[in-house]
Amino acid sequence: MKIAKIITGVIILLVVALAVGLIFKFTNGFNEDFKTFYLERDGKQILTSETETSFMRGESYRYEVKYTFDNDKSEPKGYNVKIVPNGKIKLTFKADGKQYSYADAKELTGAFDIKKEASAFTLATPKGLSLKTVLEKAYEKEVEVDEPQGALYTLVVSSYNAKVTYKINFGVSTKVEGIELDKDGIVFGGEGEIPPSVPQEPPKEEAQKYGIEYDTLGSGSVLSVKFDCVSEAAAGEEVRFTVEVLDERLEVVNLMIETEEVYEYDYRRNDDGSYSFVMPDCFVTVMIYLMPKEV
Repeated sequence: MKIAKIITGVIILLVVALAVGLIFKFTNGFNEDFKTFYLERDGKQILTSETETSFMRGESYRYEVKYTFDNDKSEPKGYNVKIVPNGKIKLTFKADGKQYSYADAKELTGAFDIKKEASAFTLATPKGLSLKTVLEKAYEKEVEVDEPQGALYTLVVSSYNAKVTYKINFGVSTKVEGIELDKDGIVFGGEGEIPPSVPQEPPKEEAQKYGIEYDTLGSGSVLSVKFDCVSEAAAGEEVRFTVEVLDERLEVVNLMIETEEVYEYDYRRNDDGSYSFVMPDCFVTVMIYLMPKEV
């Protein structure tokens, strides 16, 4: 009888631990309401209401939309997706001579290529995309605007009944393919002649770098993990890092990248187990959530 009570008690503790872990995960570390609807990109779940990322011109990105308690046999419930101006951007522009506030501008979805499926959608960014072309598409008028850096747009994805909404603020940049030298521009003199001097460009200023730190929440501490990453990087650089749990009783249940502006900044999990993200123009903290392993 005593052994049976012990076994029952252990089972109850395990069920409670599993329930707490599930709630922890789907409430963004107990900081938000429980999510019954979420997104997934490249195998990484998005469970935070507002995040930030960067897209490349001419590339496409696939997001899966999922409902927490659905299974493979469940009928798709549907979802809503659109692109609007990032309301945090303070900017004005002129359309056909009339001045507008960018934060109050029209919906911008038509300037992007969004292909919807039953439980997923693909977002493609045109190669020639700019804030000017986006606004001209929305207003169908000539637009005058200065294009600042940063996350100018917001991808808004909501559940079929709009009770759960995710905002993904994003900027668009151009992938650098490489630098090609113009050989015809280098001319050497003939025999006995001194080659003409090639004008030297002034040295470029070194790009400003921003710090990268890490911290832990939940069980354990920073001593429970080994965090391998550069200590700083310039905005736009790809940063790779790894996380190794040193305490065999613990495991990583969630990982977030926090910035000064956004609670969760977007990152990618690579095939080799490492993580990577595009460095923003501000300080970054990698927050590692630790919980006891399931027995």
